[in-house]
Amino acid sequence: MKSKQALPGLILVIIGIYYLSQQFAFSLPYTEIVLKWPSILFLIGMILSWQGFSNKDDSKMFSGIVLLGLGTLFHGIHTFGYWNYNWPYFTLIISFAFFMKYFVNKRDGITPAIILLLISASALFLPQLIARYQNLMTGYESYWPVILIIIGIYLLFFKKR
Repeated sequence: MKSKQALPGLILVIIGIYYLSQQFAFSLPYTEIVLKWPSILFLIGMILSWQGFSNKDDSKMFSGIVLLGLGTLFHGIHTFGYWNYNWPYFTLIISFAFFMKYFVNKRDGITPAIILLLISASALFLPQLIARYQNLMTGYESYWPVILIIIGIYLLFFKKR
């Protein structure tokens, strides 16, 4: 199969199967989920990712992963109600796209991928980490002057110059 003809060919086959099933009054399973608009993003993302991976084309891989991630995110929001429109999800999708771009060509993309992943992870998990830290420190907040005194004594008497 030629990679340039894969996208239009697959789209035509899917459209043909859908209309043929409509003519014979045959209901396809999960059509209420599959025939929503995020599925178009998901399908095009899958095809572009496959073409980018098989042809070692990092630009197709990047755009395919972005569309695949957006399709998954929007299905999660609209169809299943899992997520919401928080900005860290979008930076996480772009981070995964940069990681896949790096894995295809091994040249560039790893630095923005790691930076965006750290930004996304900190934005998604920082409120939980702060709450755990505050719960942990509730009993120890009155001891900080003692710690300062101990550090001061160490600096005065035990630190070698």
